[in-house]
Amino acid sequence: MIQKIMHSLESLPPLELEAVSLLAELQPQTGSWFPTELTDAQKQQVVTATVELVAYTQRCRQMVRRLSHLEAVPLSIPIAEFAI
Repeated sequence: MIQKIMHSLESLPPLELEAVSLLAELQPQTGSWFPTELTDAQKQQVVTATVELVAYTQRCRQMVRRLSHLEAVPLSIPIAEFAI
């Protein structure tokens, strides 16, 4: 079962956040990490990317909270490091 879960997680494509793409796109054009002169279309992209990033951060926080309440899963294999 653990192998199935690991395989499922490994096969997930990387998440592409618009904020990361936007930073990569705008940084070379302006020469700074946080451009101050943006067109109206770029400003709207920044707003959309920020909303997406905040939502992603909240989902991560919820997942961490849920994972912290999971019960331990006993392993059926010996781990030598614990014997030390």
